[in-house]
Amino acid sequence: MVRRGERRRGAAERESVPPLTFVPMRRKFAPSTVLTEEEVRDVHRLSMRILSEVGLTFHAESAWETLEANGCLVDRGTGNVRFDPTVVEHFVGLAPSSFDIAARDPSKTVHFGGDSIAWGSASSAPNVVDAERGRRPGTGEALQELIKLGHMLPSCHLFGGHSVEPIDRPPNTRHLDSVFDWITLSDKALRVYGIGTTRVDDGLEMIKLGYGIDEAQLCATPHTMSILNVNSPLLVDEPLLLGSIALAKRGQATVVSPVAMSGAMSPITASGSLIQHNAESVGVSAYLQMEVPGCHLFYGSLVAAVDMRSGAPAMGVPEAVTGAIAAGQMARFYDMPYRTWLGSTANTVDSQATYESMMSIMAAHMGGAHFVHHGHGWMQGGLTTGFEKTMLDADLIEMYDAIKPRIDLSDADEVIDAIKEVGAGGHFLGSPHTLKRYQSEFHTPKLSDWSNYEAWEEAGSTRVIDRATGAWKELLEAYVPPPLDDARHAELADF
Repeated sequence: MVRRGERRRGAAERESVPPLTFVPMRRKFAPSTVLTEEEVRDVHRLSMRILSEVGLTFHAESAWETLEANGCLVDRGTGNVRFDPTVVEHFVGLAPSSFDIAARDPSKTVHFGGDSIAWGSASSAPNVVDAERGRRPGTGEALQELIKLGHMLPSCHLFGGHSVEPIDRPPNTRHLDSVFDWITLSDKALRVYGIGTTRVDDGLEMIKLGYGIDEAQLCATPHTMSILNVNSPLLVDEPLLLGSIALAKRGQATVVSPVAMSGAMSPITASGSLIQHNAESVGVSAYLQMEVPGCHLFYGSLVAAVDMRSGAPAMGVPEAVTGAIAAGQMARFYDMPYRTWLGSTANTVDSQATYESMMSIMAAHMGGAHFVHHGHGWMQGGLTTGFEKTMLDADLIEMYDAIKPRIDLSDADEVIDAIKEVGAGGHFLGSPHTLKRYQSEFHTPKLSDWSNYEAWEEAGSTRVIDRATGAWKELLEAYVPPPLDDARHAELADF
């Protein structure tokens, strides 16, 4: 009875503690390899051949003068640019090996580099789905709900873009509404969309207003990032370049990320996709360093297979794991922070969604990723963000993070005493060694049901998707907006 009373008091104390909404994570195992050191150098050498013999096409007259001034051969009729490999190596070498992205709450600032690993929200899906309301086009209301979920989930470290596209918002002002939502509904780090300079400039001004900082403070350390997707194969679009340069000139970060869908947007073999992907990534990174030496860049990767029967991207498959590990080796070769992704082609939260997500999570850890884009809720090949999938991904990320990298033997004397006390044929359920640790020794997944069959059946025979529905509804019910000064809120609204 005394122990039961202690447990009741302990539970009440735990319930009075505010829930954690941010837990930094670190990779606990060394990155894996699929390439020897010589093969890594071979990929670099072959990528330089692509850049010097084939080149990249820049649909950006604004870039040509800078490229020519730095020894590149520009065909002004087609926009084709061929690079001198020594020039590429020099400029890529200027990229920082690590940096932070500041959050509105300084305790939630995210570090990229070393053994850190940060997980982003889903991004840019046109549809949203949950078990109660079904699949539907994205709206501002759905985006706000997903921001609230991302704010409450400790495994979601930053917002990597629109968790779902708010298609009901006017395109010319959508970015203003979205940045307003990110800043007011959460205090975690965020991404702006770098499609041209207007979205970038507006986003940075809103960050200054919402964070209460001036231009010098904004430029002193990155406060946001954007994604520059190369239009693979070998094509670079002007609006994304202009947005990335505007960010770099004000001290912000860019993820240079080709989309190497093997067999569709890159050669079907792993070698072909890796070589093309690497050439695109370092070629564009070199150009951005020409414009703003020392600017903050990620080596981005989205290497995936394509189902040759349907044309759909195949996510969470063995080929994607191999590609993520190889791309991670190349990122370390260039000493740049590495970005990869988490995705699933599943149409609902089932075993396929689970194993594809876990394969992606494993690939991120094995590849040495620092930033995992689309980390919560991406499904249906990137066409949909799911509420239940968001909760599933959060649970799986936390499970992988709970893996212990070593076994602590410091309690060996207690272990021996416990074994002596229990003796042959006994049990350890009531031993002091167990009672001292039973609340914290094991990781308990939030969506798992460990009851026996009869108890599970009596409780309604719930499935993972049912429990995930209950979990996101509870989080939204518990959501409390982070504090924001009324004057700052008003300034943001006016802007």
